[in-house]
Amino acid sequence: MGHNTARKGYEKLVDRLNKFPLGAPPSETLYKILNVMFSEEEALLVSKLPIKPFTAATASKAWKKSVEESSEILNELASRALLIDVEVNGNATYSLPPPMAGFFEFSLMRVGGNLDQKVLAELFHQYINVEDDFVMELFTMPTPLGRAFVHEETIEDKSLYVLDYERATNVIKTASHIGIGTCYCRHKKEHVNEACDAPMEICMTFNATASSLIKYGYAKQITEDECLDLLTVAKENNLVQFGENVQNNVAFICNCCSCCCEALVGARRVGSAQSINSSNYIAEIVNELCTGCSKCITVCPMDALSLVSKHDIKRNKKIAVLTPENCIGCGVCANVCGFDAINMNEREKRVFTPVDITHRVVLEAIEKGKLHNLIFDNQAHFNHRVLAAILGVILKLPPVKQIMASEQVKSKYLVRLIERRKEKASK
Repeated sequence: MGHNTARKGYEKLVDRLNKFPLGAPPSETLYKILNVMFSEEEALLVSKLPIKPFTAATASKAWKKSVEESSEILNELASRALLIDVEVNGNATYSLPPPMAGFFEFSLMRVGGNLDQKVLAELFHQYINVEDDFVMELFTMPTPLGRAFVHEETIEDKSLYVLDYERATNVIKTASHIGIGTCYCRHKKEHVNEACDAPMEICMTFNATASSLIKYGYAKQITEDECLDLLTVAKENNLVQFGENVQNNVAFICNCCSCCCEALVGARRVGSAQSINSSNYIAEIVNELCTGCSKCITVCPMDALSLVSKHDIKRNKKIAVLTPENCIGCGVCANVCGFDAINMNEREKRVFTPVDITHRVVLEAIEKGKLHNLIFDNQAHFNHRVLAAILGVILKLPPVKQIMASEQVKSKYLVRLIERRKEKASK
């Protein structure tokens, strides 16, 4: 009976995780992961938490516990990076992050701690690298979770206007908090004896996420200059700058190797570079300067480059060629080329990047058929301001996405708002 109750608690937690656009498909491996990270009681309690950020008072009502006891439990979960806590107007506000990028990574962002990280690493490897369901869930989203930043030094054409949100340096310079943690991907690979020699302490978090992780020792607070220096280290190691797919308040920038990074490995595994939002730049090979040295091919994280015969009088002479649809515009190839044979040019069509996390999550919810979970989550404490914010995002979406949203919500109010917006636009 106790076993059934325990399993039921974890099943409810899985149901709660899958209300969010980026969920976690159930499997025996997932239940083992959650069993390591949460107690039976914690799993049941967390399953009752809303999707949107909440306070201890909200948790108190959901749990039927005092605010004081609820705060104690929430702070304990936050101390293990299972929740993110942020101070808003002097009050603690909590949120349950998705598994990726979220509490899966946080669990391996520091060495030691209260969890058996070797066991977790092996379970993560099984769930993400061996089983298929989670990878397909994560890397087949029309609106990707992450995006590539171009190595800024490779943009030689100074006439090109690089927007602030496209610059990793700007993310660093405008962040309220900067934290550095252990790279989840390489740390996991280390435990299964597959790690490369790329730097481990180079995972960057920013703003509210960084503040919470720094508070509980999952990230080390560093200065702007120190973080900029780490970007240089990443460049020297031919690492890809891979960050959150939003324009404002970017929460993370990982510096990724092609052999360990879950995002890069996952994108290649599903056979789609579109699972990563590319930068607004694309590589171009200058045939006259290419020597066929293959350095660019070695470092390309998406297998977008290959060598082909040059067809000239020199026997066996080869040059690099680009498969454009595979290029994520990271600039690592241009960075490693010693012959100035690769330019990073602006793409013909700019890549869409959601304005902020609300914008991205609404898009993802529409695409996954889960918009109703965002709008009607925790109906007992329905908040019209939250609804208004979500509707505001929906009304800025392209018409096709608006129609999809209307069909999901089946809301006369939403339909009328969209219709009124169309009427206004036509005048």
